Amino acid sequence: MPLAVFALVLAQIADAPPAEIKPSDIKNLVLVTIDTVRADRLSCYGYFRDTSPRLAKLAQESLVFTRCLTPIAQTTPSHWSIFTGVTPYEHQVMTNFTGHGGSARGRESVATLRTLAERLAEHGLKTGGFAASAPTKGKTGLDAGFGRFTEPEAMRRLGGAVIDDGIQFIEECGSAPFFTWMHLFDAHEPLKPPYLPTDRLTRFQADDAMRAWLDARYFPAVLEEVTHHGLTIAEMNDRYDSALRFLDDQLARLLDRLDQPDLRDTTALVIVADHGTAVGQHDHMGHGLCWDEQLRVPLLIRVPGVEPRVVDTACSTLDLWPTVFGLAPALANAEFAEQCRGSDVLQPGYTGRPILAVGAKTGFDAITAGRWKLMRDPKGARLYDLEEDPHERRDVAADHVELVTKLKGVLVQEIARHRKAGALHQRAGNRATIDPKLLEELRALGYTEDDPGGGGGGP
Repeated sequence: MPLAVFALVLAQIADAPPAEIKPSDIKNLVLVTIDTVRADRLSCYGYFRDTSPRLAKLAQESLVFTRCLTPIAQTTPSHWSIFTGVTPYEHQVMTNFTGHGGSARGRESVATLRTLAERLAEHGLKTGGFAASAPTKGKTGLDAGFGRFTEPEAMRRLGGAVIDDGIQFIEECGSAPFFTWMHLFDAHEPLKPPYLPTDRLTRFQADDAMRAWLDARYFPAVLEEVTHHGLTIAEMNDRYDSALRFLDDQLARLLDRLDQPDLRDTTALVIVADHGTAVGQHDHMGHGLCWDEQLRVPLLIRVPGVEPRVVDTACSTLDLWPTVFGLAPALANAEFAEQCRGSDVLQPGYTGRPILAVGAKTGFDAITAGRWKLMRDPKGARLYDLEEDPHERRDVAADHVELVTKLKGVLVQEIARHRKAGALHQRAGNRATIDPKLLEELRALGYTEDDPGGGGGGP
């Protein structure tokens, strides 16, 4: 991404005084996952609308990763990758409907994988997890390791309620070290009351600038998933931007609390999306496929004493914890680091690697290697030059036959390697069926077993 996009952020960073904090002072870790947030729609990533002023302020104090990809664009499996540090092919939670969803704690099918929360709890940190939606409820197994865990009674709850629980947990920890996770779902469909309050529906309204932005990315003029709700593509995107601003407002209260003197110098903060979303791009409304708007996520890491900067290194959310451990050695957990498949992308000499992604629908996957991205689906393989064609509109596979063959080989090899590792974790014959109540909540959010990557449950 051009550095000019971040000129204002960099100018403000340059004026910041040098930090005096030692890495050994850091004892707390806060993780916030912002569901269904595509990086290119946030102010701090160069978006022309002011969708995220509080996150933009945080970006001035953080490492801002511009090329971070999730290994899968669906909530439950992407969170499992964040919490275990391995790919979906290894933890084998491939959609919101399979894997760990059926058991009371979701752990029966995993023999050896441990979550970050489990490892940190073993080392004495107090742990609290606070979920906002059905795909992150305890029955998905994402509650593993959390001494306190709360979730919505129905299919979802507003971010404000999650923040309330998280701040209360932090206050009760007092001076004890803690790890807390908060999950915010306010940008996820359906974008309508009561999930997006009536007075927030039209925070942004379509204008020539918005229509030009959509046209430049080849959004369709008409899409049945939107028009049958009586909305245009532009109006649907206005709602999405309004939801992002609503989410940012909810997040502001937590960030203000973390800025208080008792936490500011002792707490590392990570904000990352589990996946992006289409909002009409590539003729799709939801997520679960392998287009960049669904895979590319915002990642902000603020560590006391670490100089803020923009990081253009391509990375995956699998690299999150090795990178955080490198920045904050006092938080590093050797057992968990050994499990992680990612790398510390800030270490000297790191040269990058191909980044694997899988679709929630069977037969969809992708690999990104530098400027090139190979995507496969049941119709075949396509190749995109992300430098020349960042919006993935022109398939150039026919012009680069040898490269396509090479990338296919790398993709097949990587999938086989991770599946082999996954087989070692699984207890044979112990795969439970999904809880009926959770199944209905997922359907209410727009997911179905036939279309696990849907998520387009109304406007």
